Amino acid sequence: MRDDLLPVLACTVCREPLARTGDGQAGCTNGHRFDEAKQGHLTLLPAKRRALTADTPEMVDARIRFLGRGHYALVERALAAVVASSDAPGVVLDVGSGPGTYLAQALRAADGRLGVALDLSPVAVRRAARVHERVDAVVADVTERLPVVDGAAAVVLDVFAPRNQREYARVLHPDGVLAVVTPRPGHLAELAEATISVDPEKDRRLHDSLTPSFVQRSSEDLTWTMELDAADVHDVVHMGPSHHHVAADTVFASTSVTAAVTVSTWAPTA
Repeated sequence: MRDDLLPVLACTVCREPLARTGDGQAGCTNGHRFDEAKQGHLTLLPAKRRALTADTPEMVDARIRFLGRGHYALVERALAAVVASSDAPGVVLDVGSGPGTYLAQALRAADGRLGVALDLSPVAVRRAARVHERVDAVVADVTERLPVVDGAAAVVLDVFAPRNQREYARVLHPDGVLAVVTPRPGHLAELAEATISVDPEKDRRLHDSLTPSFVQRSSEDLTWTMELDAADVHDVVHMGPSHHHVAADTVFASTSVTAAVTVSTWAPTA
């Protein structure tokens, strides 16, 4: 972990900022201590939390392969533009970051900006901890209180992740921005039998999930066609929740697949 990023993180017991307390260890002024994993990340989970399913190694590997081939480059560029245009102080916080691909691309467009990746999956966090020299990664439950101090983030990224309205409002700087990526009806439509369908009420649910703490600032629909070979199709199916419903040995064929997402930005109302 970077010493200059530790004060952005909050103790899960008393909510005080963390600092370096020893070799491979961080802690707060109240004496609570957290050991750094050998891969360079921290685990900051609440003592009592719900039993949730984290991404598996197979899901993380599939996501790294698929994104690494540039199939979602339009999304990466849109998020990088949001980060590059921010003049608010603070870090870029990627909530539900997976292996940190979007965060790394965004930081490459924002010279000097630091980033923090939060995800429930230890496998994903281990990869995110190595994705960029200006990124630290934390195992965290992103549906609960985030282990981040108040107002620490200039930008919060939420890419296909659960939304946590109150926590996003708490950790964002008053001049900060929330960037959200959501699928639209028709996203991966050609793979409908193997993927989870998009709720046609998703726009309304997005608005409901972020108000009254946020007001929408912009919205951009991105649609493109991906020419996927069999390996690509396997990876896009298995990198998300559909992984749990499709047999690992399912044989896929090359095909053209539609991608349709919305990138929206939101400003805190208070």
